[in-house]
Amino acid sequence: MKITALNIAIILIILFVFGLGLYFILKKGKKRKKEREIRRFNELVQTFIESEEIPVSLKDDAFNYIFINLAMEDFYGIGSEDIIGQDDFEILEEKMAIKERQTDKKVLATKTFVTDEMLWRGKVFKTTKFPVDLLNGRFGVGAYIRSVSEKNREKYLKTLMSISDGVMIVDPMGRIEMLNATAAEMTGWTAREAMGKHYSLVFVLEADKEGGIVPDPIAEAFNDNTMKEFDSHAVLVSRDGRKIHLEDSIAPISDDEGHIDGAIVIFRDVTEKKEKRAAIEYNSFHDALTGLYNRRFFEEELVRLDTERNLPLSVIIGDVDGLKLTNDIFGHEAGDELIKKVSEIFKKVCRADDIIARWGGDEFAILLPQTEKKDAQKLSDRIKDNFSKEKIKSIQGNVSLGVATKYQPEENIEVIIAAAEDNMYMKKTLNRGKKKEDAFNIILDKLYGELPVEAEHARRTSEVCKKIARKMNLPEADVNKVSKAAYLHDIGKVALDKEVASKNEYVIDETFKEMKMHPVVGYRILNAFDHTIDLANIVLGHHERWDGTGYPQGLKGKETPKLSRIIAVGERFDDMTTDTEYRGAISINEALDEMKRNVGTHYDPEVVAALEKVIIDEKTYTTKVTR
Repeated sequence: MKITALNIAIILIILFVFGLGLYFILKKGKKRKKEREIRRFNELVQTFIESEEIPVSLKDDAFNYIFINLAMEDFYGIGSEDIIGQDDFEILEEKMAIKERQTDKKVLATKTFVTDEMLWRGKVFKTTKFPVDLLNGRFGVGAYIRSVSEKNREKYLKTLMSISDGVMIVDPMGRIEMLNATAAEMTGWTAREAMGKHYSLVFVLEADKEGGIVPDPIAEAFNDNTMKEFDSHAVLVSRDGRKIHLEDSIAPISDDEGHIDGAIVIFRDVTEKKEKRAAIEYNSFHDALTGLYNRRFFEEELVRLDTERNLPLSVIIGDVDGLKLTNDIFGHEAGDELIKKVSEIFKKVCRADDIIARWGGDEFAILLPQTEKKDAQKLSDRIKDNFSKEKIKSIQGNVSLGVATKYQPEENIEVIIAAAEDNMYMKKTLNRGKKKEDAFNIILDKLYGELPVEAEHARRTSEVCKKIARKMNLPEADVNKVSKAAYLHDIGKVALDKEVASKNEYVIDETFKEMKMHPVVGYRILNAFDHTIDLANIVLGHHERWDGTGYPQGLKGKETPKLSRIIAVGERFDDMTTDTEYRGAISINEALDEMKRNVGTHYDPEVVAALEKVIIDEKTYTTKVTR
């Protein structure tokens, strides 16, 4: 055995440590412990000094190597200068390092010998580890390694065949010698059918992506007699066509002379794990609602693409108009539909390599490498044109878009993004008034276009409420206001199903709960537009009752706005005196009598009294009105 200066130094340290340990053992007079320590000492010294074939090592209490002999250098294939001071995680594969660490800890915890088996480069070895007293008063871990007998090797292989992972053993010619039950199930071949066949017929690998190439890890293991791991993109194609993502390794088996005697292939199905990981990775960079990239990915791509070769680099920042209005009127499901529709148009119009991201709630960003500003503007115009043809419920689709372009390398991309945002907000501000007015008219056109009966009801209610307000001697401003509010009192029905909206709102049935929401929705709509905001609260209260049993707030008496109380009388009067699908009209006098019976419960006495004056004064109300 070649003894280097480092070997001699380590051996002297070990001798000193054991000598010091023996001194204390003798001093304490513990005979049994002394004999055990002497035997351990003699065994260790003899092993370290005399062994030329048995790999021997010593680790400190932190599990770092402080000594290996030449046989251990040969075993690992690494020189001592690259091992001393390192731990197993720095020189071994992770799984093997974890196993080694577990047995090391057991040695220190139990202060006893621990034996184990390990598969190293296709061969089975037995490791023996034992505690060693160190100079610092702590214990380290000594170890030596021996090759197991053929009998033990056979026992080891049988154990290997029973594990839950797939195991396949092939001979030097690549013929299958053995498949365990898991491997049989995964490949679709029984052990009997696979026996003697070349592994390439049974163990069929392909890339998980079209056009990809997967190297043959078994052939590579045979070629250089080293362990191999599966390519992370390898998929096992079973006999019945299933595709299974794999994980694990191939170890060549060598005889005592180092000749390749076959290979052990150990593999497991990680399809579910891979799918979960892929889903996590996808979700970390994509918006859940639209499937577009999220802001995090966009900002990372911005850094990656912000190079001279991608100039001119254009950016489009977009903001969807009407999202809040859509959410308020029709609910968040309709708002989500609006966002998804915008996303579909972006994907339809943009190029495959363009980076499209949902920037925020209603904001989007598009990154266009190697794109002139004029071309980015053309793309922006096409997006607007496509989206203008879309309607979500009754909201006209529209998106404000700003464009900016980086031409020079020294320009700051963040400044370019800010310029695109400023450009977008400027366009949004300039068009805000016209767009909001258009949006309101579209909502009204949808309601009265689909339900012309409602349009006539609204017109008549507006007229009668104006007359009632004048009989109550209200200021002309209030007369005009109640007339407008009465015309729009049922605008909230635009959010209802057409069949529900056309029903009698005074009949309590399974749709009544949905019908009761129309004053609230009407309030939201009118409150969203500057020219109708003063009418919102009036419309909200038109189904309240004098005794507090109305809806949606259950207001009582004069808690309800006066103009709302007028609409409650006017619209009910028109409803009773007009023929409908669900019942015939009653006479003017009958309707008035019905309303007078409900004074103090349903209706404001003052308003009903004013209606009676209108009927008396206006002879046109002495005949029935038909729709």
